[in-house]
Amino acid sequence: MRFKNVLTSLPDAVAVTPGDQAISSVAYDSRLVQPGGLFVAMRGFHVDGHAYIPAALAAGAVAVVFEDEAAAPLLKNVAAARVANARAALAPIAAAFYRHPGQQLQVIGITGTKGKTTTSTLASAVLDSGNHRSGLITTVDFKVGEHWWANETRQTTPEALEIQALLRDMADNNCDYAVVESSSHALSPGWNRLGDCEYDVAVLTNITHEHLDYHGTFEQYRADKAELFRMLETSVQEKTVRGYQVRPQKTAIVNLDDPNAQFFLDSAPHARVLTYAVEHAAADVRAVDIVAIRTGLAFTVLTPHGQRRLALAMVGSFNVPNVLAAVCIGLSQGITLDDCARALEHAPVVRGRMAMIDEGQPFTVVVDYAHNPDSFEKLFAEMRPLTEKRLIAVFGSAGERDREKRAIQGAIAARFCDLLVLTDEDPRGEDRNTIIAEIAAGVEQAGKREGSGYLRIPDRAAAIRAAFAHATPGDIVLLLGKGHEGSIIYAHGKQPWDEATEARAALAELGWQG
Repeated sequence: MRFKNVLTSLPDAVAVTPGDQAISSVAYDSRLVQPGGLFVAMRGFHVDGHAYIPAALAAGAVAVVFEDEAAAPLLKNVAAARVANARAALAPIAAAFYRHPGQQLQVIGITGTKGKTTTSTLASAVLDSGNHRSGLITTVDFKVGEHWWANETRQTTPEALEIQALLRDMADNNCDYAVVESSSHALSPGWNRLGDCEYDVAVLTNITHEHLDYHGTFEQYRADKAELFRMLETSVQEKTVRGYQVRPQKTAIVNLDDPNAQFFLDSAPHARVLTYAVEHAAADVRAVDIVAIRTGLAFTVLTPHGQRRLALAMVGSFNVPNVLAAVCIGLSQGITLDDCARALEHAPVVRGRMAMIDEGQPFTVVVDYAHNPDSFEKLFAEMRPLTEKRLIAVFGSAGERDREKRAIQGAIAARFCDLLVLTDEDPRGEDRNTIIAEIAAGVEQAGKREGSGYLRIPDRAAAIRAAFAHATPGDIVLLLGKGHEGSIIYAHGKQPWDEATEARAALAELGWQG
């Protein structure tokens, strides 16, 4: 790509220093700049990329896109262009550099407060069952065809440069579909990480109050999520997929049980509509006769193409809408109901999402990512009736994040559980004991007392072992908040961590090894 192609992709760009250098790479981190590369100087929450322009030039950058006019004097000897928002400009730059891979894939975007990762993973399994080859981008994993690897970015949706690189990898490896978990931050026009993805299907799981620290109001949060549906209106109508010209039918799929469903449909007025629900009788795809036990889930799915009984190795009836959304995606792409059902019944369990740890122990152990009040309320309400004896939970709360939720989570957990073990989640720069004390305040307000109703054990490995030591046959032990994450963040940095591996090690110490 040449620098003039960069300017063509940025309508508001002002060329400060003319030039048409060949661009061999793109970076927004000066440490990753390569000779002949383009550096995009973005303003971050903690770091301003403009301060690293000299480092980028020293590393061999031949072009710079920036937004702070004060940086212009540094750029007299390289091609440079100023834009209003360099972060938002990264998506069209990346798409141009990677030759617009979204135009060579049918792209499915899934947004919502809860259920995005599970729905995305199930959707990929369904698509693969229909003689397709899919790529996947989620909070937990990346996938290109048969190749899976962990998403270690700690971001639901990576930056635009990584997104476009992954889409290019999918297109080059003969994928015809990309399933992209699409977060509200990434969809926000101010961030625009998902710009130029060229969506063909937009899916809403649900929407509740979340991330208001960034979006400001629920209305803005909802509007930013609805950007996914608006993109159906502006994405390209014709694509070249696996060498064939195709014209994907733009499709909006919504959960009709969510009161905001119509708002999202109104954002894509020209799209085909497909709806799903558990409660709403008017939905196109519905679930009835739901049976949830501690080891699985079964229900009958009703569709315009017939009905089918599903038996799934998934825990929690709150997963039913996620399964229905995946069915809708499959049906919208011409996959038969039977093929959808078979794929769902054999789909892999999402790491850290209601994942059972079974080493033969006489009590149930479940690892889940639940880490906020809404998730706690739903999870505990689901698991309490499935508990033969006691419900035990191990959890903490993130440091340098919403402090108000800590006592709320403690109170919710105390209401449902027999024993709580309060521990580290990601303390970051906060004092770990202060975080636990704020959770404990809510626990005690709900009537539990330290030593009998709850324990304070900051070290998470020791906390898990304490919970297992207290567990008896028939109990359920929930390990919450870390899920799939590969580290615990402290002030001194990240400590490697794998919740499932640690749980298995603790069970092995008790003599349970499968």
